This record gives sequence, structure tokens and C-alpha cells, in this order.
Amino acid sequence: MVIDHVLSARPLPGPLRQLDWNLPPVALVVLAAIAIVIISSVRGAADALQKTTGSRVREQLSLELRDRMLAHLQRLPPTLRTSHRSGELVLRIVGDVEMFVRLQTRILPAIFENALTTVATFAVMLWIVPPLALLTLAVLPGLALMVGYYGRRLREASRAKRRHEGDVAGLAQEIVRGLPAIQALGGERHSRARFARMNAQSLQAGVEETRVTAQMEQAMKLAHGVSVALIVGVGSILVMNGRLTIGGLTVMASYIVQLLKPIERLNDIAETASRGLVGGERLLSLLALCPTVEDARGAVAIGRAHGVVEFRDVSFQYPTLDGRRAPVLRGVSLRVEPGQMMVLVGPSGAGKSTLISLLLRLFDPGAGTILLDGRPLASITLQSLRAQIASMAQDTHVFAGTVRAALTPHNATVDDDRVWEALSLVALDDFVRALPHRLDTSLGEDGVNLSGGQRQRLSLARAFLLDRPILVLDEPLAHVDAQSEAVIVRALQRLRVGKTCIAVTHQPALFECADMVYRLENGRVHDVTLAPASLHAIGMKTG
Repeated sequence: MVIDHVLSARPLPGPLRQLDWNLPPVALVVLAAIAIVIISSVRGAADALQKTTGSRVREQLSLELRDRMLAHLQRLPPTLRTSHRSGELVLRIVGDVEMFVRLQTRILPAIFENALTTVATFAVMLWIVPPLALLTLAVLPGLALMVGYYGRRLREASRAKRRHEGDVAGLAQEIVRGLPAIQALGGERHSRARFARMNAQSLQAGVEETRVTAQMEQAMKLAHGVSVALIVGVGSILVMNGRLTIGGLTVMASYIVQLLKPIERLNDIAETASRGLVGGERLLSLLALCPTVEDARGAVAIGRAHGVVEFRDVSFQYPTLDGRRAPVLRGVSLRVEPGQMMVLVGPSGAGKSTLISLLLRLFDPGAGTILLDGRPLASITLQSLRAQIASMAQDTHVFAGTVRAALTPHNATVDDDRVWEALSLVALDDFVRALPHRLDTSLGEDGVNLSGGQRQRLSLARAFLLDRPILVLDEPLAHVDAQSEAVIVRALQRLRVGKTCIAVTHQPALFECADMVYRLENGRVHDVTLAPASLHAIGMKTG
């Protein structure tokens, strides 16, 4: 309008004559300028609103999806770690969620916006100069083929890159967690070499992804150039033949640039979309893993149990690395009541720790039944069942944070007097009082600042604070010195009062605390020994 009508004094083209209000040229220029300002302002406000709303939606979606992934991960069996490294699982919960959410909150809206812009621009072009508008359709089939071809290659490259990144994350976490052992064995060079090889594979996968992206960008720019060349070439011929004005050609050239902007952005969109799709695939593959144990239909939540535990003819098989199933327990029948302490002894692999896992319903028995107060475990909800049991594992996990947080991970409302009582029970009160900030002193990740004996005693203090009717101990005296062993045994004598206590151990120090000692071998209960004179002999045979 400005070039042809105002500057060249030509009449407006047919579709625009209805906008001719017989205004002076200066007024038309002012109106055009005002229209540009208004359009820019509205567009800026819309962009700001879109970014603000999109950010809120994106963060909320990330929060909910991560929460769902973690909740699902917590329902999966411990054997998951045999097929997935911890670092790789963390990468899925954090990195893959971020990429998938970006696909949903940025890429899908961008695709919709670009499609809308393309359709609107083409409609205006078709309204102003139909022949040139139809000419732009000639490049669309080629563009569609290019997007499909490079999109598939980009997804494959992104999938390989993400797989290698997961391997790198898993190995990095493994090295960090095993750093003391690596240093003790002098394995730093070997660890660096492993990490370097895996890192190089990840680098190569990243370079391949970038190479495919660059090829796609090159193809898009070629399509852009061909489109502009067609419009300018054919438009110039129409101008020379008097069928199109210079202003019309200028407008069409600007519109073709506007039309091709979304197509140019297809490169970035395709790259981010491929990563998002791969992230979604990895999340879905994790969600597809089914929990081996879930609440049965009709399962009920129970209050505080009395604590009678009974194993009736229980058998169980573990899956082996070669895909077969190895029998671990064969027809085991045991019973322990409140106030009693049952000790399980036997060689490694006899099934002692498996009994504890079955009691916690980390797995269900292949045959037989486990009862709590006469009720099958499967009829009790998992949450209320595990709320009856305080466990102390052989490899004690100390939650990161302060001493108080490590002792009360499930109940932050426990008062300090109760915490100090628990520390006194395991003879850690003097140690904690000597710390710079006492209960508020940070213990570091997994209690890195504690000795093995201190970690075990801290775990026992945590069990005391839980105050649950069933106490389960898996090698509570492992990796401790004689002093810590004596402290733990004394604490157990007090802690077990009125509770059902089940302990797996090779240490004779616990035998004298026991009301019954069961020996397991080859998945069967072979004998029950109660004579104190025989208990140390059992310890010697199984240690």
C-alpha cells in the first residue's frame, strides 16, 4: 500500500481497494506506522503471556512427572539394579523427564504456532497474488520428504546418544560411590580408562547427532533459497509483463520470507522433538516394568500388630543371570512370637536374607504362606505391613543430612529428648555432643564421616525411634569392632523387649541373646539348637 499507492500514486490492487478511505498520503503512512506499532505491541504481550504461562505449566508438569516416575521406581523390585545402573535411572527421572516435558510444553505449541502462521500467511498471499502463492506449494512435497527422512535419522542418533549418556552417568556414580575401594586397590588408572572409553562413545554419539542436524539444516536452507528464487524470478517476470507491481512483488517477497521462517525453525524443532520423543520412550520403558509385589484386591490396612510371625512351608526361587530360576528356600516353616528372638544361621546363599525379604514383601513366596498375627501378608496393604517392621540391614544406608535427619527420616516431629535417648542406648551420645553442631551436624552423603561401627549403631538407634513391633536384623554385627559389637548386643537386649525379633548373623555374640536358633542350609531348616554350648559351634561352622 505504501510503495504502490502512496509513493508511486498507483491505485490499490483489487483486494485492497476496499481499504481506500480517500485519505491523504501522509495519513495513510501514519496509519500504517500505527498499525505496525499496535501489531508489534500485541505480539510482544502475547509472547510474554505465552512464556509466563508456559513456564508455569512446564515446571508443574515436570514436578508431577518426576514424582510419578519416582513413585513407580519405588514399587519395583530390588532386582531392578541388575539390569539398570543407579546413575542411568537418575538420568531418566531428571534428564529424560525434562526433555519429554520440553517436547510437550515448547515443541508441540511451537508446531501449532508455526502451522497457524504458515496457513495464515499463505491465505494472505493467495488473496493478494494467487499465482505466486500457488507456486510456493511446489516446494512443500520436497520439504515433507526431507523432514521425514532426517527426522527418522535424528531420532536414531538421539536414542544412541541418550543411551551412552545413561552409561556414562551410571559409571560415574559407580566410581564416585566406590572411590575409597578404588583408591585402596590402586585402580584409579583403570577407572579413568573405563570412563574415558565410555565418554568417547558418548562423544561420538553426540557428534553423530550434530552431523545429522547440520545436514538437515543445510537441506532446509537449500529449500528456502529455492523458494525465494522461484518467487523473485517469476514475480520479476510478472512485473516486466505488467501483471504485478513492484510493491506487490515486495510484499510477496516479504511474505515468502515470513512463510519460510517456520520451515527454517523445523530444524531446531525436529532436533528438540527427537530428543523429547527418545526421552518419552525411555520413560515409557521404565513405566512398562511391572512391580513384582502389589496390594492384593481386598487388602486392608492394619493398625499396630501384636507381632506373631509364621512361615508355613515357604519356598522361593530367584531368577539367575542366565535367565533360569534357582531354588533358594524349600518348604521352610518357622514361628516367632513377641518377646522372642529368633536367630538364623547358615552358609552364604542358604536363604537367610531371603526370609527377611519375603517378610518385608519385597518378593512373594513361590509356594507356602507367611502370616502376621494369623493373617496372610498378601491380605495386608504393603504400607501398613512395612510400618510394623523396623529393619537394620547389613549394608546400612545413612540418609544424607544432619544427625537428626538421619535418625528420623520418616518422622521429623520426634523431640530431641527422644533422639538423645536413642543415641545414649547405642553409646553415640558423647560422640554426637562433641560434633560442631551436635544434632544439626551434617553427616555427608551416606554417612561418609562415620565408621562402620558408628553406622551400625546409628541404624540401631533409628530402629529404636521407630518403635515397631517387629525388629529385623540382617548381620547387625558385620564390619564392627569388639567395642561396637558389645554396645550393639547390650542395646539389642533392651530394644527387643516385648518385640518380635529376627536376626541373621554369623557372630556368636548374638547367640546368647536368642530364644531359638535355626540353621538353614540348601534352603531348608536342618536343625534347631537351643543349648548355649552348641551355639558357638554353629557360629564356627557358618562364619
